[in-house]
This record gives sequence, structure tokens and C-alpha cells, in this order.
Amino acid sequence: MEMVDTAPEIERARRKLRERWELASVLNFLSVFEPVLQIKLKLSAEEIETALIEPNDNLAQLHIMLLKGIPPVNKLLKDSDGWVIALSKKLEMWWPWVAEGNFPLTAKKGEEMSTYKALNPTTRLLVLKALCEIRADQSDTISYISDETKNKTDSTAFRKEKLGGNGNEVSYWYDGNETLGHRLYKEVYQVESMSKVKDKKSISAITSQWETLATTFEEFQNFVEKFSSSQVKWEADVGKAVEAHAIPALQKIQRKKDKAQKRQQREQRLVESLRNLAIPRSCRIRRPVNYTCDDFDRAIKEAIDVTNKRKATEDPTSKTRLNEHGPRSETNLLDSSPASNSISSDAADSESESDRTQESNEDVDDTSDEIDEAGTDSMKENGQLYHRPSSYRHSKRLAGVTGYAVPESTHIGAKYRLRQRPSINTAAKSVVIPDSEDEN
Repeated sequence: MEMVDTAPEIERARRKLRERWELASVLNFLSVFEPVLQIKLKLSAEEIETALIEPNDNLAQLHIMLLKGIPPVNKLLKDSDGWVIALSKKLEMWWPWVAEGNFPLTAKKGEEMSTYKALNPTTRLLVLKALCEIRADQSDTISYISDETKNKTDSTAFRKEKLGGNGNEVSYWYDGNETLGHRLYKEVYQVESMSKVKDKKSISAITSQWETLATTFEEFQNFVEKFSSSQVKWEADVGKAVEAHAIPALQKIQRKKDKAQKRQQREQRLVESLRNLAIPRSCRIRRPVNYTCDDFDRAIKEAIDVTNKRKATEDPTSKTRLNEHGPRSETNLLDSSPASNSISSDAADSESESDRTQESNEDVDDTSDEIDEAGTDSMKENGQLYHRPSSYRHSKRLAGVTGYAVPESTHIGAKYRLRQRPSINTAAKSVVIPDSEDEN
């Protein structure tokens, strides 16, 4: 609410300042003597108006710059608020020659700053204008004017001439540069009659009313369009003069502003794109510290669930495979292979031969089925002893024992012999059958 209430007051005070010719005089002094003043502050006319309405650091620096050019230089300028004390001491003896009325900065010692802030913006403008008058009377400014006159500089650079008008009633003035800005003023003269009571004579006094017509490029364009199409000759001449002197400079400034604005927009888009691409480190989410084993238990449980699901998905395929081919055990694998078929046929032949020998010769010992250490079986047939290869050995005592693997036959092809995986005779290790005949 305070910002809403103070904004109209600031604009009202700004309009009052623009109705004073003293503001135009101050701006013209800063523009003409810029090489002498060596102004480091690049203040625009709007910033100077704002500083006069609400005193700030820009106003202090402007006064300090002007006071340093007026000897003797006061040491109080080094202090933050010392410039007000130096200003009051400097203007007190110069005031009757550069201004009218009473000196507004008469205050007790130590109250100069509070007194200056209590002044209205118009009075602060009069103080600044008086300080510029004193600064213009110094030796360096006078020598600057004489040097420029010797160099055949146009006199209009130091003494501004009106842009046009209708004679003695209305005048138009144009002034400005790239730093302060460009402004178009209108001055209206008024004649007031004043009568004296004693002599009964009337005395006429001429007063002027100042007005700021244009401060921006759009306002200058509107003025040119309005006056150039006017039917009054002097107004059309004023419009043409403004178009010739002000519009080119304003167009140049406007192009610079547009380029600066486009550059700023490109930089903003670049910053936004980089901000979207890169995530700053400050956006990281830190996990809270947990001193329990809940996370570990949860991880173990999840791993178990994953394993169970995997087994559940793999079981149907194994079942279908068993249903198609039947239960596949070690004996079935041996029976299904070609090697196992040959082994079973050899075993059947050996059993038939042993049965025939037992029927023909009852004296054949049971040792015919035992395994000889040399790797052969000793068999008696028709009273003759012959040896059978070790691959045909087959013990009846191990027949029917679970886990007993039938040995391979000698005539198994090399192809199947290389493919068959070696097996361990677990029956020989687990089942021990004493052989009394071998012991004897």
C-alpha cells in the first residue's frame, strides 16, 4: 500500500520539476561542460530527477564533483554526510549573487543533513542550480570557453538558441546528448501588469511558464506527426526542425537500445537452457541416516522373492520336458545311447555263454565270473582254459546292485567313446563283498 501511495507523489513531484526552467539549465550545464567536469557518473536526466525527489548516493556524488572544482576544497568532502556541511558553507556567501530569496540551508551545527533532507524537491533543485552557477565562474570553465572560441567553435554550443516559435509568445527549445537524454521544451511568455499606488503608474512584468513536451523517442515522433501536418506555418516549421535535429539522434539511440535488449534476451534464453540441461548439486536429495537393519532385511527379502519368481517361471518348462521324454535318470541315459545298447547286448551274450558252460561242465568253478587282477576272466570250456577280455567282465554278485554302472564294451566306436563322460563306480566303494575263493 505504501508503494501504491508514494508512486503518484513521485510522479507529481517529477512533473513539478519539469515545469521549472532551472532543471533545463542544470542539464544544459552538465552537457556543455562535460569535458571540464570530467564526469565519471553517467547519470541520465531521469536519474537526476529521482535523486532530487528522494536524495540518494547519486545526488551526493554529483554535489561532491561540483564542490571539488570550487577552491578551496573542503576536507569534509571525504566524509559520508560532510558534503552538505561544505555545501552550506560555500553557498552562504555566494547565494545573493546566484539566487533569490533567503538561503535555505541555515541550520545549527550538526543538523545540516537533516535540514537538507527536509527541503522539497524544487528547493533542492534551486540549490543545485546555484552551485552550477558558481562552478561556471571558475577559471577552468572560462579558459575552456575561450579556447573553444579561438578554435572557431559555434557559439550555439555554449548558448542555446530556441528551435522555433511564433514570436514573443511561444518558444520551443531542444537540448540533450546520449548520456543525459534528449528533451523538447516549450516556453510560454506571459505579461503581467503591476500598478504602484503612490505614482499611479502601471508596470508590466514578463513571466514565463516552462513545460517539457517530449523525453522519449515515441513522444518525439508523436510531436513531429502532429506539427508537421499542421496548417499553421510556424508549427509546421517547428515540426520539420525537430525532425531534422532530434529524430536522427534518437533513432541511433533507439537502435542501440534494441540491440542491447536482444542481447539480453539471448543471454537469458541461454541461461535458461543451461539451467534446464544441468542439475545443480544443491538439488541432490540426501538419504536420511538409518542405524537399523531394516534396509538389509528388505534387500534380502526382495532377493528371495525374485529367486522364487524365477523358479516358478522355469518349473513349467521342465515339467513339459519330463512329460514329453519321461523321467531322465542316469540308467535311462545309458540305455538310450548307442553305447549302452552295445553294452547290454554284450552282457546278454556273456550271460548265455556262462549258462551253457554251467550246464555242460558242472565242475566249472564260480571263479569264472570273478574279476582277475590282470584284467581278464579265466573261463573253462570243454576242458580248455581261455581268457576273455576285460571289457566282457560281468560279476553276478554285483548284478542288481543300485548305482552299479555296466562297463563299456571294447567294440564301441571312437565317436561314442569320446563323447561319453567318465563315471565313478560308486557300488565298488559302497558295497564290499568278500570273495573267499580269491582269499584262498
